[in-house]
Amino acid sequence: MVQFIIPADDPLRLRDSSADIEKQYQSILKNTLLVEVLNTYPGLVAVLNTHRQIIFANQEFLDFFGVESLQQLSGKRPGEALACDHAGTSKFGCGTTKWCSSCGAAQAIINCQKNQTEDVQECSLTHAVTGQASEFSVKATPLPQSKEGFMLLYLSDVTDQQRRRVLERIFFHDVMNIAGGVAGLSRLLSQGWQSETEEKRKMMLSLVWENSERLVDEITSQRQISAAENNDLEVSLLPCRTMDILTRAASFYTNSSYCKNCVVEISPAAVDIELNMDRNLVNRVIGNMVKNGIEAVAPQGTVHIGCNECGEEVEFWVSNDGYISRENQLHIFQRSFSTKGKGRGLGTYSIKLLGEHYMSGRVCFESDPEKGTTFSLFLPKNPA
Repeated sequence: MVQFIIPADDPLRLRDSSADIEKQYQSILKNTLLVEVLNTYPGLVAVLNTHRQIIFANQEFLDFFGVESLQQLSGKRPGEALACDHAGTSKFGCGTTKWCSSCGAAQAIINCQKNQTEDVQECSLTHAVTGQASEFSVKATPLPQSKEGFMLLYLSDVTDQQRRRVLERIFFHDVMNIAGGVAGLSRLLSQGWQSETEEKRKMMLSLVWENSERLVDEITSQRQISAAENNDLEVSLLPCRTMDILTRAASFYTNSSYCKNCVVEISPAAVDIELNMDRNLVNRVIGNMVKNGIEAVAPQGTVHIGCNECGEEVEFWVSNDGYISRENQLHIFQRSFSTKGKGRGLGTYSIKLLGEHYMSGRVCFESDPEKGTTFSLFLPKNPA
């Protein structure tokens, strides 16, 4: 059972009133030296009260989040100020949801309160409206000589740094490995073309084709994610049949080097109906769901895919017999999180970003030790 960062019976679920927040704000203003130091600090810093509410923030903080006055953030908790998509899932707000138990910002704040010492963590969150991911280095430290138990919260935006690290990992490792394979096979073909049997030549040409397809697929995927995060991705809705999407996914991945020790199989119960959708984006999302399943399925196993009608929606689903731990489930759609290690994690993140914020759909998953894992994409039958 996942534990909340704040237990259900803990008084820290409470908040100070607006009147109390104003008194706390005025007490900060009386310390003119502190206010001057915070406002000249070349970074994002806020003052939190014992209920983790913002009572003061420097100008850098306000400018970064595009607010004109402190009143727009006053009384909010950090996740609420940052528009974290999980902050509104609990009536008690930021710091009390199941996702907060693994949030770096929440951990830094709670550790600082508990131990009265500085604590530094990393925090990854997704914006509730845009679906875009941001990553911060978070430091919480007690406010010196504060009788009220106030603390300072420092934020450093490391989003670009983390994204650059991911791109370097993908292009310097994954893409270079694929390109190296294409180059090696091409060299063998050019040097020994006449000496090889017809069967072997066909096999080598097939491998060149498969690796070239993977190379184009990886580059296209990165271009789509970049365009989506920069709000430059264009969506083109055209009539398309659901079985065409499933057949393309099953054929492409079963016959590619992605899928070496398993097969991708279409459910016999899959429905075939026509929808207005962006074929490229649907192929991308379903493809990432399939690749995720291929990586998780046991050797010689099967990744099942299908499509159901659900009222005014159509559900595309991909299932495998693997299990995602409860701890990892809380991170599954974060941009830089992956069970495969640092510098990965764009697959499930892009499923959420493209599926919900560009296709007007819903993305979810279920994972059970006995039933395995199923990712689902729900699309409206009549998209706007």
